[in-house]
Amino acid sequence: MKLRLSLLLLLLVLAVAAIASAAETAPATPADLVGSWSLAPAHSDGTASESGSITLVLTLENGKLAGVAVLPIQNGEKRWPLVNPTFDGKTFAFKVDNGESLLAGEMTLVDGKFEGRWASGGGDEAGRLTMRRKAG
Repeated sequence: MKLRLSLLLLLLVLAVAAIASAAETAPATPADLVGSWSLAPAHSDGTASESGSITLVLTLENGKLAGVAVLPIQNGEKRWPLVNPTFDGKTFAFKVDNGESLLAGEMTLVDGKFEGRWASGGGDEAGRLTMRRKAG
């Protein structure tokens, strides 16, 4: 009985520590988003976007969130600046001009990653977005 109670208390302490650790690492301010993120877009039907995985490099410029979307292409990469990226502690929103249309994304923080939707400016294309911090 004592052993069972001790094990139960140990599990409870570990669970509380894990929750506290997760809360500490979850971004809360725009400054917490600074760094490289892997952005995985998918179309409305669930198929992966032709662009594959995109890297968002987020920075702070004069205290405001800024950044660039980096797309791998044959023999290099394309870089598209983010337009008006914002983060309110839960929702990350941004736009990017790919030269053809203005794409908009909005994602909510869920279990340490961001999940949400993207749409083209004309509304003719849309889909899901997932974003995770890159290791390193």
